Amino acid sequence: MSGFADHVAERERWARGPRGPLALVNAQHVDHPQPVWPVPGQWAPAPGGLSVTASTDDGVVVDGVTIDGTVLVAGDGAVVPSTVAFPDGFAGTVSAGMLRVWDPSAEPIARFARIARFDRTDAWVTSGRYTPVDGLEARGSVLDAAGDPLEVAGHVDTTVGSAASGGVDVRLVAVRSAPFRGAARLQLIVQDATSALPEDDPGSTYSMGRFLYLDDPGTAADVELDWNLLVLPPCAFSYQFACPIPPEQNRIPVPITAGERHPVDASGHVFH
Repeated sequence: MSGFADHVAERERWARGPRGPLALVNAQHVDHPQPVWPVPGQWAPAPGGLSVTASTDDGVVVDGVTIDGTVLVAGDGAVVPSTVAFPDGFAGTVSAGMLRVWDPSAEPIARFARIARFDRTDAWVTSGRYTPVDGLEARGSVLDAAGDPLEVAGHVDTTVGSAASGGVDVRLVAVRSAPFRGAARLQLIVQDATSALPEDDPGSTYSMGRFLYLDDPGTAADVELDWNLLVLPPCAFSYQFACPIPPEQNRIPVPITAGERHPVDASGHVFH
């Protein structure tokens, strides 16, 4: 249980952290010279990231240097991504031609109380069989929030739910996730019968779906599926994020009463 308690605490810290989803106040795609609310500077597309033009009075600091002129802000795909600081504690990051602006004092952070979740139970720790794919199949049809294809790593065959409750056999699409603490991971983007708006179903989970991460065995192998570790996507916390759409194979017709449900405030109201 200590491992699960650590997982819960880490997720709560992430949600309310200075680069957590509640701190994101704007995510603006920059495809021509333009200002970006609520920070100073003139922003424009540039190879490897964005450029920013500012004077010393603007107080824009890139990689520790106050800007007076035009400089490159390297994106998160660079070997060393740039750090950007603005007045009033705002910070910026660049990803795929987008400037994200973070406010560690954003109102949603103060309003956030916890992530509502189902109680953990061993009944939702199951297993499946992972089969990797390659070639054309690896290109897949799973899209990220920007509509770009995600690399399909393979499939996980498993049974969701018990025979008594109407369990179903499914073949889930697993996409390749970014490494976590140096280890390769897979990601399942899923919806299930609990995915609904909270006003329509008080026992719901976030309507756009949830994520389950698992270690990538690198070859065909049995894998553990701990559905208690289902997590909410960033878009459950902020409209500034867009959600990837779960592929049709990952829309599970039975309820998974495990994992995270919704971010809620002190009164228990769901954020959105």
